[in-house]
Amino acid sequence: MAVDEAAGLTDPSRRPYATRSSWVALYILLLVYLLNNLDRFILSILAQPIKEELQLADWQLGLLTGFAFSLLYVVVGFPMARLSDRGNRTLILSLCVAFWSIMTALCGLATSFVQLCLFRAGVGVGEAACLPASHSLISDLFPSEARTRAMSIFGLGLPLGGFAGVVIGGFVMDHWGWRAAMLIVGLPGLLVALLTWVVIKEPERGRFERASTKPLPNAGSLINVAMTLWKSPVARNVIIALTAAGLVGAPNVTFMGPYMIRRFELGYTELGVIIALTFMLGSAISTLGGGLIVHWASRFDERWIMWVPAIGVALSAPLYVAAYAQTSWQGLAGILFIASVVNSTYLAPSYAMLHSAVGPNGRATASVIASFCLSLIAMGFGPLLAGIGIDLVAAHLFGELHQASFSILCPGGAAPDGSTKELSNACRLASSQATQWVIMACLAAMIWPAWHFFLAARNMKLPGNAE
Repeated sequence: MAVDEAAGLTDPSRRPYATRSSWVALYILLLVYLLNNLDRFILSILAQPIKEELQLADWQLGLLTGFAFSLLYVVVGFPMARLSDRGNRTLILSLCVAFWSIMTALCGLATSFVQLCLFRAGVGVGEAACLPASHSLISDLFPSEARTRAMSIFGLGLPLGGFAGVVIGGFVMDHWGWRAAMLIVGLPGLLVALLTWVVIKEPERGRFERASTKPLPNAGSLINVAMTLWKSPVARNVIIALTAAGLVGAPNVTFMGPYMIRRFELGYTELGVIIALTFMLGSAISTLGGGLIVHWASRFDERWIMWVPAIGVALSAPLYVAAYAQTSWQGLAGILFIASVVNSTYLAPSYAMLHSAVGPNGRATASVIASFCLSLIAMGFGPLLAGIGIDLVAAHLFGELHQASFSILCPGGAAPDGSTKELSNACRLASSQATQWVIMACLAAMIWPAWHFFLAARNMKLPGNAE
């Protein structure tokens, strides 16, 4: 064997591929991320029955899926990132999976809006470690040339978790109610936590980095990582694009299920299958396919890492609007699938780009900075503002017909049992139209994050800005 070949086998920085154990670990991390999103997305299909039973306004639904979850998710995320950049990531991840699973199950026991908010906050605390610890592990399980593909596979946990959440949630809702659904999706996480701890071995930190790669001064320091990202026009525009995409896209995730129930005569099992086979399946195809396309195209021009997300997100805006303009659920579902396929190409390339901007001891912190923008700003404000908008528009539409208070005559967005058919139809029409208009307005703004992905690509051609 030649000396160079031998060196390539013994020097991790020169190996083109990771080991078999790295791939096993990746698929367990995918399962963890799938569970993370299953527990998160199930609320989107259970939102309407929760709203009706607890007689909530849409702004309260927005708060449940937004700040009730994201505030502590972000606050706890920073110390979790510091721990992930220094401590045993496998142990941290295992404990947090167990904790958020218990909190999800407890949501099924909530008897008030306040209790539900507290348990959702607990879910956020547990899930705060998922991305920083997982991303940091992946960066030490795979060499740099394989990370985008690995991130794409890991990113499948988002749509696949959502897929499982809406299907399981819809089926259980129709048969046993929303409380049982929370218990059924929460408790299996304890087994996943045990699997993570037993199988994934903590890898050597930075083992695939070239000898010439210098760690950041005060490696992992929040301020140093944040300044490094901000000074890079590529990383800065990626973070802005991620935040904007989450802000205008979050209302669709929160209110898609409630809108279809309000507008069309659908059962929850049927609704779960429709959302799973359109929005979730489309997102899964886009996440994996987009990552593979980026991996292939970037060999010819590195700027395709950002061009692919820019083009996909830009094309999705008119498609989403056209989907919600349909008068049948079949038309909505068909166009929604196409829009989802072109939209979700940006997550894996974005995180891979951010990780390229910092050293091996700052990647978990970089992930949590991006998560701060996505979770607190985008996922926090997006559903809440949309919910407020839906309440205001619904009240206006209802007032034009009845000259009365929507919140009084339609508690929980629906007429009380025993109401006249006219009142029931008026409540439902005002609620569904308001939801439709607000979702369409938000999704039309997808052109905003697309522009920042284009700006990131444009800056990559400048010397020294690709990293």
